[in-house]
Amino acid sequence: MRPTPKSPAPATVVRRAQAAPTTGAAYTAANRELFWNNVMREMLSALSVMWAKRSDAPPPAGEEDMFDGRLGIITVTGQRIPIGSVFPLFACGVPQNVADRRLSMEVEFTVFQIGTPEGQSFTIPLHEIRAFHSLSDTLVETLKKASADAQAPDANGDQMPFGFAAFTSLARTHDAPEPPSPFNGPDVPPPG
Repeated sequence: MRPTPKSPAPATVVRRAQAAPTTGAAYTAANRELFWNNVMREMLSALSVMWAKRSDAPPPAGEEDMFDGRLGIITVTGQRIPIGSVFPLFACGVPQNVADRRLSMEVEFTVFQIGTPEGQSFTIPLHEIRAFHSLSDTLVETLKKASADAQAPDANGDQMPFGFAAFTSLARTHDAPEPPSPFNGPDVPPPG
């Protein structure tokens, strides 16, 4: 029996971690996408709170049923999904340790289950949503009120205007300290 020749050891590629650019078109596009995801997260979260608080009784005279399909989302493929109910799949943080807490904060309120009035169910991540459809002025005011009710006032008793929470969430991510690079070590120089 002939011995099989040993294959050479695979080449090791060491890549130097590069700092994320803070200017340019790609940076702007990434911030706009993140801002849009935050806006959709705020809107769907407010709707989920409203859904949880509603009763099965028909709405009082003069009030509209927001969950009859008149509200909907448009997906990246152009499909309109009417909203009959909405629930976040992961709506809480995990406070066990720093790594778990950070990971849970990164994914909470990023995937929603949307039920249609006809009984279909869609589980969809925020980045697959391209538009929110069919808001009348009355419904927008109702959403603003629900969002304000869900927000805790700051130290002065003030609440942020509707949509501003999405912006401040984006700003906080830019102020957060960068995690240590996994590429640093005795054999790999630090980035920069």
